[in-house]
Amino acid sequence: MAGASFEIKLDDPEADLTQDQKEKVLDNFKLLDQSKSGRLNPQQVGILFRAFGQNPTDEELAEMLRPIPQAGLDVDGFIRFFKGNYRPPTTEDTLLKAFQVFDLEDTGIMSRDKFKEMLTSLGDPMQEHEVEAILKEAEVDDKGLFDYKALAKRLCEGPKRIPDMP
Repeated sequence: MAGASFEIKLDDPEADLTQDQKEKVLDNFKLLDQSKSGRLNPQQVGILFRAFGQNPTDEELAEMLRPIPQAGLDVDGFIRFFKGNYRPPTTEDTLLKAFQVFDLEDTGIMSRDKFKEMLTSLGDPMQEHEVEAILKEAEVDDKGLFDYKALAKRLCEGPKRIPDMP
C-alpha cells in the first residue's frame, strides 16, 4: 500500500486535512476495515499511518500505537492520530547531504565503524540500538563498508513491516 500516490503531506499539522486528503483517508480506511465496523485496530492504524508516507521505526510506531484501545479508532480518531504523530518526511537528498559531509573523498562509500562512531558520539548522540537498526538496512560488505546512497534510498522508503503488538 505504501507509495508516493498514498502519501499525505501536511503543511500545518494543526490545520484540517484538505477535502482530497480526507477522501484519501476515508477510502483507504474503508479498504482496511474488513469487518465493516467503522474502526481500525491498532495494527491496521499502523499500516495506514505508514501507507500515508510516515516512516517511524518499529519501536516508535509500537509506542505511538500503545495508547490506542483494542477496539481501535474510527475515521476521526485516525485523523487525530495521524495529525498528532505526523512528521515531515526526510528526503533522500537531505540524507545524502548529511552523509556527504563525512565523505571527504566523495566515494559514496562509508565505513560501518565510522558511521556508528559518528552517530553515537556527535551532536545529539543516538543510542547504539538505534544505530544498529539503521545499519540493518545497509548492505555492509566483508570490509565493513556500505553504499550510503543505497542506504539513504532504503531509509526514505521506510520500514516495510508492522511491529508485533504486546
